[in-house]
Amino acid sequence: MTDTINYDELNRQLIECKIGINAAELHGFISGILAGGNHDESWRPLVKDMLNNGEAIAETLEQQIKKLYDLTKQQFSNENFEFELLLSEHDLFSQIDELVGWVNHFLLGIGLVQPTINRLKGDVGEAIYDLRQIVKLGYDENEDQQELGFAFEEIKEYVRITSMLCYDEFNESDIVPTIH
Repeated sequence: MTDTINYDELNRQLIECKIGINAAELHGFISGILAGGNHDESWRPLVKDMLNNGEAIAETLEQQIKKLYDLTKQQFSNENFEFELLLSEHDLFSQIDELVGWVNHFLLGIGLVQPTINRLKGDVGEAIYDLRQIVKLGYDENEDQQELGFAFEEIKEYVRITSMLCYDEFNESDIVPTIH
């Protein structure tokens, strides 16, 4: 996703517009809305409320948000599992913080669309529980960087797969079963 949406440019726009979240958190929120099954235009006021208390957003930023929404939706819908988290290429500690923020905002987005998500059982219920635990992640800056990097990559992949699992759970498939 980073080759189509420039993380740093989107972050710069968010800062210029005095929006209190970063690009990873915005992507997490939009991903949560989509994974929760919302595909009509009601996602726009949800994003405006979260970003700017329902007030208008600068046109250039609004265009970037729409592009991010469209790309995320396209990735979720792709049969080749192309969905990727939008995180920076910065240092490992920044990426860990961004991942935690991404997951936190994903849970917020999916919770708005699926208000009974806390009562889910089975694989999706367990996945949501796991995401809540990931939000509590911490690290010691003195930890072995290589081990921490490996753990980060594993958790990031788990979050990616879990997001796609939620999307599959709450979105009807366009595939029509073949009847013999």
